[in-house]
Amino acid sequence: MKIFLLTVFLQILSAQIFAGSINFGPMYDKLDNLIDHSSQYVDTHENNIRKLRVYLSEAQNQRLKYEESFKLYSAYKSYTNDSAIVYLHKCISIAEKMHRKDLVGKCRSLMAFQCSSSGLYTEALQILRQVSTSDLTMANGLGDYYIAYNHVYQELGYYTRLKDLRSKYIKMSDIYRDSVYSTLDKNSEGYLLCKENYLYSHKLYADAMKVNSKRLAKVSPGSRNYAIVAYYRSKLYKIEGNMTMTKYWLIESAMSDIMNSVMDQASLWELADILNKEGDIDRSLKYIRFTWECNNKFGTRMRSWQISPLLSIIDCNYQKQINRKNETLTIFITIVSLMSLMLLSSLFFVYRQKRKLADARNELRRINEKLVMLNCKLSNANDNLDISNHELSATNQKLAISNERLNESNRVKEEYIGRFLSICSQYVDKLDDFRKMVNKKLKNKDLQNLFNISKSMEFKDKELDELYANFDSVFLHLFPNFVNDFNAMLKPEFQIHSKDPERLSTDIRIFALIRLGIDDSSKIAEFLHYSVNTIYNYRARIKNGALTDRENFERRVKDLGLNS
Repeated sequence: MKIFLLTVFLQILSAQIFAGSINFGPMYDKLDNLIDHSSQYVDTHENNIRKLRVYLSEAQNQRLKYEESFKLYSAYKSYTNDSAIVYLHKCISIAEKMHRKDLVGKCRSLMAFQCSSSGLYTEALQILRQVSTSDLTMANGLGDYYIAYNHVYQELGYYTRLKDLRSKYIKMSDIYRDSVYSTLDKNSEGYLLCKENYLYSHKLYADAMKVNSKRLAKVSPGSRNYAIVAYYRSKLYKIEGNMTMTKYWLIESAMSDIMNSVMDQASLWELADILNKEGDIDRSLKYIRFTWECNNKFGTRMRSWQISPLLSIIDCNYQKQINRKNETLTIFITIVSLMSLMLLSSLFFVYRQKRKLADARNELRRINEKLVMLNCKLSNANDNLDISNHELSATNQKLAISNERLNESNRVKEEYIGRFLSICSQYVDKLDDFRKMVNKKLKNKDLQNLFNISKSMEFKDKELDELYANFDSVFLHLFPNFVNDFNAMLKPEFQIHSKDPERLSTDIRIFALIRLGIDDSSKIAEFLHYSVNTIYNYRARIKNGALTDRENFERRVKDLGLNS
């Protein structure tokens, strides 16, 4: 007992270690590739069937005809149900002509098994009643007969909803299972399969896993029998609740089915059901549709009855997923479109302002030209008008100062407009990058990460810092001595020195805006993202540190760098 418990524990431990190391990505890729190229395996199988038909047509005696017909049955067994039954009929007809009652009984047993596998239970029982056990031998046919009876009653017991009939069918299944045990070799596949099904139906899962492992050791990976053993192994892991290993063996089974052109598939639609419940709707829909196509090729109502409800559920979930994605995409497209319209409006506004500035510059040039002409006329006037000339000279000087201020204003506006257009262009690129990032994350269903990005203030803070950096760069380019001149107007203890000579502190940035003519505290607060009271406090504190003439401090700030 201790050895048995130790063995079970080691099996569970090794399975858990193996499950923890499984990377399903490459496995799904391989399975998807096999599905995409399944037609190649089907073509190979069809070519093999065509060759067998040729061999059958060329057979010279009944024995060769029987062998070739049986090979065709084997080729159609899991490929096309009706054709498999047709060639079993041929085998029976040929065996009767050969007077081989054992072969007739064997083929009828196989036909009954084929019928019960496709849900034709009544037909299977009628066929088996035509078989006499006295015509069969231990070496040929008797095992197939008992296996067929065991299978049909096992299926009836599994699918019936009437308790009394279920008990009867299970009892009959157990009787024929015992007959299988007494007929077949203990190491044969038929014996081990019956034993595993018995242990599974009686919930002896650890013992069933041992039998399955024994079966697994006898088959080659990629073969038809490997697919069958892998499917039964997945059922045992599913009972244990180990979904990782369940999916692993379902994938292994499904890949072997595809490589062997098996149309009677169970593994792939079981895998589709699991993936649907896990939320992988796209892959689940692909697998269930492929399974449905294979079932149509195999041609049994039983598989259609099993697959159609799942196909409807997965298709419904897929449509819901598509609708949710479309709604989310519509929202983000609307947001991006609105932001684009705002940006275009801003560009149009800047363009109009630039045109107005150009018109004002041209008008100023014409006025200056008229003033020059007037000065020439005045210089030739009577020398007795010295007082008038002096007043005119003073007026001209004021006009020159005003002209200088206008030229400086033009220079400042041109510099900031150029930088603003550059920033607008960069924002167009950033909006496009943001759109691509949103589209990519939606495509990858990374909605949580997208939500975290939209919730974070990091993007806003980064863009504000870049805006202020651009403002500081342009301002210091226009007024390289502003900081020194500004500090010269303050008492030593109130002077402001920035650690980074390329950046302005908040205090200096406020007066830099005043220097540019923006002296409204509400506008300064809006630009710097502070409250109006905070801006008032900053201005009051700096003016309190002025060396002289506190009242005219801001007016003198506006004159800083005038001749730079």
